[in-house]
Amino acid sequence: MNPIKIIALLIVGFLSSCKTETIDTVVPTTNTFTAESSAFTNKGTLPAKYTCDGSSISPPIAWKDAPTGTKSYAVIMHHIPPTGDKHVYMLVYNISNSVSSLTEKTSNVGLFGINTVNGKTEYTPPCSQGPGAKLYVLTVYALSAEPVLGVAQSKVTMDILLDSISKTTLGTAVMNVNYTRP
Repeated sequence: MNPIKIIALLIVGFLSSCKTETIDTVVPTTNTFTAESSAFTNKGTLPAKYTCDGSSISPPIAWKDAPTGTKSYAVIMHHIPPTGDKHVYMLVYNISNSVSSLTEKTSNVGLFGINTVNGKTEYTPPCSQGPGAKLYVLTVYALSAEPVLGVAQSKVTMDILLDSISKTTLGTAVMNVNYTRP
């Protein structure tokens, strides 16, 4: 018999006599956590009514296929101008896991942190200065627990919220939208 065949048979025999262990594997879900809006599309244009050039009301945003174990949500709308200072227009947290959207003019869902435009715990519309289109980012955070902030609601900033949810974020759903002032 050929020596290579003998070695191959010995290896197969050895491996078949070894103890096997079952390894738990994570099967990725086919669903992905996504955000959408009835008023605009991802990478589309933010209608003027949600800006200072219109009615100045908060935009609708919905989400679906949240990760398993989601107990709470947070939603942030922000913009980073060329200066690098982020502008936060909406910061909502402690949104129940039974909620899957924020409607237009939302004010009674979750808790509002402060916006960076006027420092109030409410939506404030984008009113970016300078020529050209500006990019606004709406992010929905699926959380395994409600944030533990350690500060009063009137002091909750984007940085404080993001720091508090860094270890409990199960997933994010993001929409990017542009707006050019008239």
